[in-house]
Amino acid sequence: MKKQDLLTQLIPFGDIGEEPVKITEQGDKFTVKMIRDGKPMKLSVDGVSGKIQCTWGSFPARGFASFSALLASEIFANLKRWGDAQALLLRELDAPDKLLPFQGTTHDKKQLSSVDEIDSLLGGVARSEDFTEILLIDGPAGIGKTSLIEQLALKRASAYKTAARPLILHVKSRGRVLSNLQDLMAFSLQTIRSQITYDQIPVLAKHGLVVIAIDGFDELADPNGYEMAWAQLSDLIAFIRGKGTLILAGRDTFINRSRLLEDVEVLREGKDSVIGLTLGPPLPDQAKAWLAKQPKHPWTQENFEIPSIAVLLERGSFALRPVFLRILAKHIKPKELEGKHERYLTPLLVNEMIRREAGLFGKPINAVLNESQREGFLNSFLCETARQMADSQVEALDASEVAWISEAALEEGLPSEVVALIRNRAGVVAFFVNDERNGYKTFLHSYLMNYFLALVVVDAIGRGDIPKFVRRNLLGSEFLSVFCDVVAEAAVADKAKFDRFFEKAAASSLSYTSVDRGLRNLGALALAALSAVIPGEELILREFSIDDGVIRGICPDCVLENFEISQLDIRGADLSSVTWTGGAISGVIADSAIRVSPSFPLPTKISLADDTEIIGAEAVSSWLASRGRDAEYVDQTGLATLRSKPLYLLLMRAARLRQYWLRAEADDFQASKILNDRDWPELAKILVERDLLREEIRQASGRSSKFFHIKHRESILSESVEIEALAGLFEDIRKS
Repeated sequence: MKKQDLLTQLIPFGDIGEEPVKITEQGDKFTVKMIRDGKPMKLSVDGVSGKIQCTWGSFPARGFASFSALLASEIFANLKRWGDAQALLLRELDAPDKLLPFQGTTHDKKQLSSVDEIDSLLGGVARSEDFTEILLIDGPAGIGKTSLIEQLALKRASAYKTAARPLILHVKSRGRVLSNLQDLMAFSLQTIRSQITYDQIPVLAKHGLVVIAIDGFDELADPNGYEMAWAQLSDLIAFIRGKGTLILAGRDTFINRSRLLEDVEVLREGKDSVIGLTLGPPLPDQAKAWLAKQPKHPWTQENFEIPSIAVLLERGSFALRPVFLRILAKHIKPKELEGKHERYLTPLLVNEMIRREAGLFGKPINAVLNESQREGFLNSFLCETARQMADSQVEALDASEVAWISEAALEEGLPSEVVALIRNRAGVVAFFVNDERNGYKTFLHSYLMNYFLALVVVDAIGRGDIPKFVRRNLLGSEFLSVFCDVVAEAAVADKAKFDRFFEKAAASSLSYTSVDRGLRNLGALALAALSAVIPGEELILREFSIDDGVIRGICPDCVLENFEISQLDIRGADLSSVTWTGGAISGVIADSAIRVSPSFPLPTKISLADDTEIIGAEAVSSWLASRGRDAEYVDQTGLATLRSKPLYLLLMRAARLRQYWLRAEADDFQASKILNDRDWPELAKILVERDLLREEIRQASGRSSKFFHIKHRESILSESVEIEALAGLFEDIRKS
């Protein structure tokens, strides 16, 4: 142990305003004098053995085997107290039926499905003095990253007295665009009522006493990009070298093992341990087993066989994400979904929750507001709450502020006693949960907040109102992914409103004059809405510079002129009808299902779902060639004949639609184009024979309506011939 290192690590533990920490050195021994908690402290440190003798105030002298033991003791960090407080805070997670199932895959392809297995990943590598360990957890919104960290923290806190493994400090981004890690650490310490200060945490982490878990790392960004996040992370990694361990969690489109090693220069592959863990949804059987043991209203096998429910719990379904499983378990009864053949999952679940909440206001309110008015109020209130949070760059609001928003969302002229009742009811609707801060409310999940925020965007921009959060925040891919589904539904449910929104957003590059982030975000919104546009006269979007871009589904014939995009997520999308002129794309997030046009800009790199990165002009060009960029490309896989068949092309178009149910109706251009195609009867016949299509007939307004659901859409798009049913499907199409 060196004198300067010892001084640096003890300074945060000395009292502010008192004499600074002083160290004298005699040979291999150090004598430290400092004031701690108002009492003089003397430490005699053996620099060779590490043993320490501590005299503090009038207490008897105590010996410690190491500097780490001193830091963990009640004299310094008092980690036993920390463990008790943290376990108490997280006690609600202790019930086994509340632990949501998940599937995790490490960067070296190990499959994990329990908290114990993931906990064992940490500390399993032999350490040197110059070493840092990082567990990187990535996955899409709602997949359970935050819940997993909470479960890990609870496991260690509960067992600390008997098995003293490093405790976990759960640091959350709290929704701010520009965040300082020290501020976030301070808030996390306050929530467990710890006497430890933020500047002491890196010292404790360096000695392997605390693991720092930074949740929502991708949100630690400044208005110009992610340099701030990388810089703060680099400084932290450099300081905690030794026994330090970090957990980083973020969305899969921003943070992965390859990018971390590339962008954080202080990390050294081969010398530091970087473990990548990608979370995926549980398997259908796991989800069903979990739903079946929920105490509120257990689901039965009979429920799972209802067609409108069965499609939600298929392998790879969006509904298998923990956020939606929690909604199904707590807020929706199985019978409420029976016969519901909605296009998209989120509107289906949200509308059912709103309908249920609208019936819980009580007789005095029901006598004044009918069901439609109550549902309209709830939708308006939730949208305004989400907007206020986004404008303020926070994820929670004081309960009194939520009450004021509810009053503002009400129509005028209501009796004062009714207004008072609604104010009291607003803060306890099922969409909110209590925040860690006493008296604050937050959305059940950030996914729901983004859903209502997306509704705000379509409505406000269509009216010519650019919300504050659009002008100053960074709209990332997590929000844009939700927005893609919301705007696709809006294009069918209220085409006039959608058209107004898209016209304003698309034209903003020629009319927006403010010097802020608004134009970049408007470009990202227009791009995300592109697949919902019904082709008509020539469609041209010009002169946009975008940070994060997301495109889903099938884009119409259009021209994108001089687009500069930092990162474009096009997983599952068909851009073969898009003409690109000028512009550039830095990075693309893709999968094997994408289709592009010959004019698609050549990106610097392509990131794939399995953490593979394709870098270099030749490799990137070669990979994109087979996906439409090279019009002269000759397929060597044997699929060339198949891909030229109209029946196959129709199947691919149908599989790209993110809708759960397809119905031929005048307003739904995308579904109608599929179901009214002359080849659809033949394709439907083949799909039914292979048990890949579910057809439902429902009576509506005196006439019957047909609804179709295509199974295994993602596997179809990726042409997974290893799946027996799909191999047979492709062969049937080839022969047809």
